[in-house]
Amino acid sequence: MLAVVGVASYALTLTIASDTFFLLAVPGMLGLTTVVIVAVYHTQRRPLPDVDVPADGARLGPVVRRHRMLLLRRYAAHVALAVVLCGVPFLVEVRVLYPLVGVGVLIAKIVHYVLFRQLALLRAMTRVLSVYEPGFRSPVRVVMRVTGGKWCVTVGEGEQRTARMVASGVVDHPAEPPALADGGWYAGDDALGGVLVVARTGETLCLVPQDGNTRVRERGRANAERQARERAAGLTGLTP
Repeated sequence: MLAVVGVASYALTLTIASDTFFLLAVPGMLGLTTVVIVAVYHTQRRPLPDVDVPADGARLGPVVRRHRMLLLRRYAAHVALAVVLCGVPFLVEVRVLYPLVGVGVLIAKIVHYVLFRQLALLRAMTRVLSVYEPGFRSPVRVVMRVTGGKWCVTVGEGEQRTARMVASGVVDHPAEPPALADGGWYAGDDALGGVLVVARTGETLCLVPQDGNTRVRERGRANAERQARERAAGLTGLTP
């Protein structure tokens, strides 16, 4: 469906050279822009291949670095495509291909935006993992889905159960990830947030308390050491 809309929009953009139907190029450009944004966003944020997680959860940094490398590979593929689309029309000098230059420029801009957000989240999770010692927690229960492809979850049970957290990742899932039920390695504060590395797939999720007011009250009750660790891990700057 997306491809059909893209082809139709591209065809409409070609009417810009017409003295009669040039106004049809406007919806064509808008449609083509929408198709490119959706396509780049979903291809850059599609689920990553599984990454092996150490059985003892002792070294989770390499898991995050592996995710960063996979995302950079996707980014490189998008940039290469953008370069080709920008260069080919000028090399062959075919007028009907000139709109591809705009497509290439747009791909480059969108993939930069998406990648920078992904890398920023990975950097934040790396900081948390450098401060808190991970411990295995099971199960991970999905309470509900929230906007932006995020999930509201609780990690663990009993005294080791976290508050309701909004889980954010560098990829999107069309449905509830089944691997969450097997639990994962959690590093962080049960009430103030942290990072979850899913045991089965190695996916990393940044967890931020859903209720901001409860988070503020819990921070007020925390002792100086606990507050210092929260600041060192960068949890104070994370938002759901």
